[in-house]
Amino acid sequence: MKWTKWLMFAVPVLAAAAVLSGCASYDNNYLRPEDFAAYLERDGVKVDGTRPLPGDPFRATSGCAIMIDGNEIGVYKYDRSSSVQEKRVEKIGDEGRTYIQGIPFPVEVRGSFMFLGLEKNPQKRRILEVIDKFY
Repeated sequence: MKWTKWLMFAVPVLAAAAVLSGCASYDNNYLRPEDFAAYLERDGVKVDGTRPLPGDPFRATSGCAIMIDGNEIGVYKYDRSSSVQEKRVEKIGDEGRTYIQGIPFPVEVRGSFMFLGLEKNPQKRRILEVIDKFY
């Protein structure tokens, strides 16, 4: 009888812990690439404009180009609630680069987002500070 009572208590607690720990691994999954542009502006980085980008070239769910200081950066969103997307963005983050027509390009990955084109932007350090807060 004691075993049954313990089991009735433990199963819901363990199930809740599993659900909450899964959600914690991708805190910014609910955001869109365009939200990063607004986040930059709120943090004092002047954004000259945004335009939507297809996520297809990187197998992302969506993308956005953000013009900062005369240079565009690409922001791509991966839906980490999908196991395929989760594995893809984790691999890109581990490698620290993605490929365009076989040519490697350095990227930053935070949460559900991949950031491309930072290396040539004059405000790279400032953008990286904001990326770290966006996660």
